[in-house]
Amino acid sequence: GTQRGARAGCTSAARAQPEPFVAPVDLMAKRRRGDGAPITSDDLYPAACVSASCQALQQEVDAALDCTISTSLSSLNSLACALAEAGETAALVRVWDALGGSKGASPATWLAVEALHARPKHLLPGSGALRLPAQSVRALPPARRLHKICKGRRMSARSAGAQEHVANGLAWVAAQRAAGRSLEAGGGRARSLLAKELRKALGINLEIARGLVTTLKRKKVL
Repeated sequence: GTQRGARAGCTSAARAQPEPFVAPVDLMAKRRRGDGAPITSDDLYPAACVSASCQALQQEVDAALDCTISTSLSSLNSLACALAEAGETAALVRVWDALGGSKGASPATWLAVEALHARPKHLLPGSGALRLPAQSVRALPPARRLHKICKGRRMSARSAGAQEHVANGLAWVAAQRAAGRSLEAGGGRARSLLAKELRKALGINLEIARGLVTTLKRKKVL
C-alpha cells in the first residue's frame, strides 16, 4: 500500500526528535533511580490494558503515532477499524489524523467509525485503556472530535446530493417570491420549515432538502 513516512502534524524537527514516550510514573522513577529494576508489562501498559489484544493494539498505536516509522495506508486503516471496534475513541482520532483523515480512510474504516459514533454516548469512553503521546496543542475531547468527523461527512454528502436539485430549487424560490412570499432562512427553525417545503415541492428526501437550503443560502438566494 501507499507508504506514509510523514504524518499529519509531524514537522522535520518532530521527526528528528519524536514526542517522548509517555510512561507511568513508576517506570519513570525506575529509570531515574538507575537501580536496574526490571521493567515489566505492568510498567509498560496502563492497568486497564492487561489483555494480549489490548497490548497488541498498544504496540500498533505506538508505531502509528511515531513520526520516525513509516506505516502503510492499509495498516493504518486496519488499525483504525480495530480501535473503533474496541471503543478506543481517543486513540482512534489520533490514528485518524495519521491516516490523513477522510482522504485516507477506506470504506471499511468509515463504516467502523460511524458504527462507533452511533453508539449511545454513555458507551463512548472518554479516554480508553491505551496510552497516547502528549499533544503540544489543545484538542477537542475524543467523543466530540468523533462527532465532528462524522458530521463533516454527513454534511458533505448532503451538499453533494443537493447539487442536482439546485436549478429546481432556484425556480421554486423565484416562483414563491413572484407570488409575494418573503422567504426566511435565518434561523434553524426557519431553515427546517423551508427544507420540509422543498422536500414536498421537489419530491426529494429531507436530508437532500436540508442540503439544498444550505446551498441556496450560500448562493445568497435565501
